[in-house]
Amino acid sequence: MLRTLALAAAIGLGSLPAMAQGNTDTIATCMIANTTKSQTDDMKAFLVFALQENKPEATDALLKFSFEALSIATQKCGLSFADVQTPKFEAAMETYGEALGESIMRDAFAYLDIPFD
Repeated sequence: MLRTLALAAAIGLGSLPAMAQGNTDTIATCMIANTTKSQTDDMKAFLVFALQENKPEATDALLKFSFEALSIATQKCGLSFADVQTPKFEAAMETYGEALGESIMRDAFAYLDIPFD
């Protein structure tokens, strides 16, 4: 039975789109397009805890955010678990984090009616 489950998982993962062959901007764009309020809230929590110099909470928030980003990449953007251990994915994560951080800052300035650009 375990062998059958492993085979089914391998077949299922093999049928995902080959997004991993795309460039880092394509991967990051896909991740941004599939970001939910949950990921945004996790990034906000990370930023707040880091700015408060609360390392344990910042680390926990970053881990939670990272796991959710990994989930987006593998479930929505066609990456395999092997793909997420590559420099291409690391670069896409950096782009994704920067874009999400900028979006959060834009929202914060808009909340205060301050032009961002």
